[in-house]
Amino acid sequence: MKKTVFGLILIISLCVSIFYGYQKAGFHEDEYYTYFSSNRSIGLYQPDREWQDRQTILDEFSVKEGEGFNYGLVKLVQSWDVHPPVYYYIFHTFCSLVPGVFSRWPGLITNLFAFALSFIVLVLIMERLKLPLYTEAMVLMFWGLNPQTISCNMLIRMYAWLTLAVFACAYVHIRLLQEYNKNYASVKHFVTESILPVMVVGFVGFLIQYFFIFFFFVIGFVTFVYILFFRKNIRNAFLYAAGCAVSLALAVMYYPASLHHMLGGYRGNEAAGSFLDIPGTWERLSFFFGLFRDFVFAGGLVLIVLILFVCGIFKMLQERAPHKAGAGMGPIEGKRKDSKPVAENTDAATKNRKGAEGEGRIHLTAARKKARLPRPEVEALTCASIGYFLLTSKTALLVGAASNRYEMPIYGLLILLIFMDADYILSSVAGKKLLTVFYAFCLLLLIKGHFYDRNILFLYPEDTVKIAYAAENSSEVAIVMFNPGTPQNVWRLTDELLMYPSVFYMDEENLSPITDPRIIKATKIILYAADSDSQSESFKNLLTSCPHLTTLQKVSVEDMWITYVVN
Repeated sequence: MKKTVFGLILIISLCVSIFYGYQKAGFHEDEYYTYFSSNRSIGLYQPDREWQDRQTILDEFSVKEGEGFNYGLVKLVQSWDVHPPVYYYIFHTFCSLVPGVFSRWPGLITNLFAFALSFIVLVLIMERLKLPLYTEAMVLMFWGLNPQTISCNMLIRMYAWLTLAVFACAYVHIRLLQEYNKNYASVKHFVTESILPVMVVGFVGFLIQYFFIFFFFVIGFVTFVYILFFRKNIRNAFLYAAGCAVSLALAVMYYPASLHHMLGGYRGNEAAGSFLDIPGTWERLSFFFGLFRDFVFAGGLVLIVLILFVCGIFKMLQERAPHKAGAGMGPIEGKRKDSKPVAENTDAATKNRKGAEGEGRIHLTAARKKARLPRPEVEALTCASIGYFLLTSKTALLVGAASNRYEMPIYGLLILLIFMDADYILSSVAGKKLLTVFYAFCLLLLIKGHFYDRNILFLYPEDTVKIAYAAENSSEVAIVMFNPGTPQNVWRLTDELLMYPSVFYMDEENLSPITDPRIIKATKIILYAADSDSQSESFKNLLTSCPHLTTLQKVSVEDMWITYVVN
């Protein structure tokens, strides 16, 4: 029954993501970088006053025949930038299976594979936490069908795989804490059964995305404190800490460029500057909380928190109120209303009755204390999830709605924690009826996020018109006037440029007369012009050099580029 329910939710979630995959019309500039840095051949370049054919461009974004599975080059290229290599290994592997193809599907399939694995790990986490079936199903539906989970699947970057690493890290720590009593006595068992899985996840997670360190550090710190101070086991606490340190050290040894990326690279310096910017802390936290509120819970998060807070207060008052005889109490604690006095004529009977009452009260009190005590694995999961959210909020780039990508890996665990609290609080206050209403409300928010707010990101439907325009004019002369200060921004035009058999590149700062015969004789040109201080002068030079051309008409505008038709 449970496997059937979970399997059905997984299939539906995959189908919804695939549906949106068909709607994805363009790419984020970082997605182009994913293709280029994973599959490059001789290196993308922008020659001045030269033609570049379609195949030359395509070879830099797809794997050429005979050049697949070249992981050494992938690692080298990433070392030049600011990212660890494991995600790019995986992506390059999928692209190597379809050489010569530049399409969204290798990237989307890479993400969906990570999503399916993350789904399974999330199920394992909830099984460990012993949640009721209906709450497990609700968590899986709300996360699997959430606009931001789907957006994560649509973004051809490493965040779907970072989600898997975070979930796996949570699982191995929950397992460690729950099985501590079984493994703590033997060093061999504690290392092989508990520490080694943490080390493997730590090694791989670090090499997927550096933000993984936030979650790994916080959950590791909580685990260390628990073993050292609550279990009072110095040996195991430092064995655990050493295992975590060794896993990260091995990752750095495998990929030495990581130290420069984090401590000296441009993103490392930006992150450090943001982290140390104390006055900007509230603004950043408010920004990322707003993203979580609006894009994950479709604006309903504050109401959800308010409901849980009020019901939580009510539950606390209920627990602290003195119990009256016969009111909500078992037969040991109070007299049933319909009970009748029974004559007890022997001392033995009286003694047995009092003994049973005392024993029952002891067990009931112990059960109540146990229910009130937070479990260490839940504390660790809560601290790590909130810690990741806060630390990432302090260091991630602020790029509007696209900043959701930095927090997407933790959204699933935050959803799990919120629904765990709802199950614990609402079901104890008013039973399953109130919890059912709450879950129905959350499903309405999910629907609102899809159809009213349209919170699915990274689809770029506006690119459909631009690509179609390029295809319709593929027989015309196409010119790219690039800014020599930012030539890499030509990547943003890749989908459009691949529609032409060849493209002519021009440095906007080069104002010497144009001599290429195809350009001079052209009666119509499709011009892609970058933002530059020399742009207007470059336009004049083009019109002066081409006697058949007199006017420029703007066709479309996108980030850093304007498309003109010149005739």
